[in-house]
Amino acid sequence: MVFMLTSCLETHIKEENGNKIAIPIPDTNQVLTNIKKYLKDTKRIVYVANNPANFEENDLRTSCFFESFELSGLNFDEKIVLDNRNIKDAKNILNGADLIILSGGKILCQLKFFKKIKLKKILKNHDGLCIGISAGTMNLGKIVANFPEELADLKEKRFVKGLGFFDKIIIPHFDGENKVYQIECNEIDVVRDYILPLSKGKSFIGLPNGSYVLVDGQNTTYFGDCYEIADGNVTKKE
Repeated sequence: MVFMLTSCLETHIKEENGNKIAIPIPDTNQVLTNIKKYLKDTKRIVYVANNPANFEENDLRTSCFFESFELSGLNFDEKIVLDNRNIKDAKNILNGADLIILSGGKILCQLKFFKKIKLKKILKNHDGLCIGISAGTMNLGKIVANFPEELADLKEKRFVKGLGFFDKIIIPHFDGENKVYQIECNEIDVVRDYILPLSKGKSFIGLPNGSYVLVDGQNTTYFGDCYEIADGNVTKKE
């Protein structure tokens, strides 16, 4: 299986009224080029939801997402959202997928769903392409730094076990030049109060929006700017 570990895919723009308009995926850091390179067929794309019970949100997220892939020249025969509506068929749905997308969202909520559908075992035996987005990327690692984005997250465990497909701890949406988190969090300072302190005695990979990691078997390639966060310090990876 080939993994693309991203902070985000640029699939839409927002109108003044907040409505999302699908756009072709820009080839920033060759992301679209690599998707097309490693995609073996376009029979089925499966979007694995973060919260499997939030059907309305899952459908809203994927409507623009699937349209963006079409606008990018990737016309899948089947477009499936995997959540609680079809969880009983999860194994067959995923085994027949050419492209598996792991959604962003809440770490622990997603890991619980992954465990329920036995995703780790499925991915181990899969011969397709898997793209992680934000939380989906983080959860593919051996260890996940579960930093909070809002006050409601503060009681959660800070380090949890992931699926184990990548041996580095990834911090998505990380602007290493300015040491800020690229998602607006009004309640807390994510970088100063959590990410940097959590790196004491550890090493993280800070992944800005637009950058990603490609894992193809034993080969790991970084595309775009990436940063090492270790012992509270940030350095740009060369």
